[in-house]
Amino acid sequence: MSRRHLLLFTAACFGTLLLSAGPAGAHGTGGPPASNFQTILDGLHPATPGVDARLGPDREQIELGVTGSTQVIVLGYSDEPYLRIDRRGVFENRNSRAVVINRSRIMTSVPIPIRRGPPRWSKVSSDPIARWHDHRVHWMGGAPPVGVSRDPSHAQVIDEWSIPLVVDGDAAAITGELRWQPPPRAWIWWTAAAALGSIVLVGLRTGWQPAVLMVGLVVMGGSEALHLWGSWPFTRGGPADHLADAIPTLAAIAACGGAAVSLRTRGAAAAAPGILVAGLFVLIGGGLADLPTLSHSWIPSRLDPVLARATVTVALGLGTAMAIFGALHLRPPPSATAPEVDPSIAPS
Repeated sequence: MSRRHLLLFTAACFGTLLLSAGPAGAHGTGGPPASNFQTILDGLHPATPGVDARLGPDREQIELGVTGSTQVIVLGYSDEPYLRIDRRGVFENRNSRAVVINRSRIMTSVPIPIRRGPPRWSKVSSDPIARWHDHRVHWMGGAPPVGVSRDPSHAQVIDEWSIPLVVDGDAAAITGELRWQPPPRAWIWWTAAAALGSIVLVGLRTGWQPAVLMVGLVVMGGSEALHLWGSWPFTRGGPADHLADAIPTLAAIAACGGAAVSLRTRGAAAAAPGILVAGLFVLIGGGLADLPTLSHSWIPSRLDPVLARATVTVALGLGTAMAIFGALHLRPPPSATAPEVDPSIAPS
């Protein structure tokens, strides 16, 4: 492959990865975006044996499970029967507007008519645990609340929410709060990324270059794997959706592994193209696609927030340094030269 073809291939990889990753807020997932608003669930009131209410992994979905002979009916936005959960499974009322509204995280602006008449129950699951996205429990966007506009640097309760229920004929409710958590100081993480990249670039100009490259590739690949593990539960959909959303991260991990093997067997000069590709994949898929992680207090990851931000910092710093090294050490293939002629042999 010529140097020109390699550069074109790298540019294509760069563009494809950039488009596929996008500003998701947590790379490798199609889950909820990072946010400074946090949903807190207090519990079921009154507490009822056999009924368990909790937040889903994305901190926006509600999970409501029942055991025994208990029956729970969740009321929709107009206090109409929306869901019914009992030991036979979960049923939804086709006449409830909430069935349509809750299909999307974004509240639709299209008017949805109220359907009159008795509930039309349709079974959606045999598992007696209902999981649904409820717009009453999370921040719907728009202008910041007055309290946040006045004092964004302090945590505060924005709203108290409630989802009405009917438990075996008695009124109940799932209650909680919506809170504002001030964002972290993103400049600290940007400074750390710049410092990390600079230190690596300096190390690459010393006699420790092969070791610095190997350590950098291993750390990048491990950091990407850790971040993928942390964000995995927040991907919505089935296994196929999880795998599809993880493609950019998996590609970055594979690129790091391939570059490390090439470095080990062929040396730094020959591994430069692979190091360039690995650096770009990590920089985009693990760094640029995850920038909201550095500037939001809640991020969709089961990792500690500091550790999750550290993985993004590693992707930005090491990814940039590795990409620069690879780009500067690309070498064109050796050109064909005419065979040398022994000057002592005179032409006849």
